[in-house]
Amino acid sequence: MSTPHVTHEDRGFTLVELLIVVIILGILAGIVIPTFNNASAEAKESSLASDLATIRQAISLFRVQHNEVYPGGFAGDNWADFVSELTSKTYADGSSGGPYGPYIREMPKNPINGSELGVISTPMPAGPSGTEGYYYDPTNGEIRANVTGAAPSGTAYWDL
Repeated sequence: MSTPHVTHEDRGFTLVELLIVVIILGILAGIVIPTFNNASAEAKESSLASDLATIRQAISLFRVQHNEVYPGGFAGDNWADFVSELTSKTYADGSSGGPYGPYIREMPKNPINGSELGVISTPMPAGPSGTEGYYYDPTNGEIRANVTGAAPSGTAYWDL
């Protein structure tokens, strides 16, 4: 019996064939990766808009139950007091331990800059600055994301 003759072409892929496969994979990756990056940015925008809506609802309910005073609107309130008023039980005068609340479980982190801290500012500044997650005005209950730039939808983060 004779053994079959193995030629050069039968032993495996050539360098050119491997290069073509690598080039095709590179082109596909170049198409797919930006799509995932954009989806991530859109998810962060959606999360921020949802978090702001939840906080705004909590602020509104707090105001109704606290004689038309917004959280953070009691004398001497700062950001920590604002968060405490939304996340714990309070009396109508804003003091702790009462029958009202909590309105949110915890202050959500701003998904764009990762900060759950905020600045109480009266009046609200014209635009974002600093590294805090939020700006809040206790005289009118307005809260905004402290993020510069535009979201994937084209809306400025500040205007969400």
